[in-house]
Amino acid sequence: MRIAATINGTTKYIASLQGAGYLSAHLNLSDRPKDNKTSSVLRVEGFDTNSPTETVSVKWPEISLRLGDVVQLQVLEDGPADPPTVQRRSSESPSNLFGDADLAKELLSLCDDFEKRLLELMEKSGRIEPPDEHQKFKRAVGNIIVDLGEHLLSPVYRRHPDLVPEAMRGELL
Repeated sequence: MRIAATINGTTKYIASLQGAGYLSAHLNLSDRPKDNKTSSVLRVEGFDTNSPTETVSVKWPEISLRLGDVVQLQVLEDGPADPPTVQRRSSESPSNLFGDADLAKELLSLCDDFEKRLLELMEKSGRIEPPDEHQKFKRAVGNIIVDLGEHLLSPVYRRHPDLVPEAMRGELL
């Protein structure tokens, strides 16, 4: 995957990921009067998921834009590219949890039990509660499960790649 970022006819860089992952470009215009801040930038970033148990976040330089700039993004075949200016490995995240593998396993087991109990309660709610009340509870359970993944499960998986379930290998961590 390759993307050429060109401003006013001048190629600023070519971003590339080889193999599995995501590569994206974001044109962001913002006006924040309360903060007395306006911004016009192009960002190119990606996630390399070639490793089954590690995600590498990559970023190229942010390009400031002015009124009237012509932004061109071109999708290219595989080939040479400019290296990213920022690379962060999921295994190096400061939010990773538990150096001790036994504690990590205990947390994963606890989360698994909690998720099962929540899903059982959600089924019960579906039988007892009116549909609108059940919908609210389903939404709340979904939020909790997302938070469990983001704040407990993923930080353990990043620190202990041997504990990553087979179904999650090669996905964003």
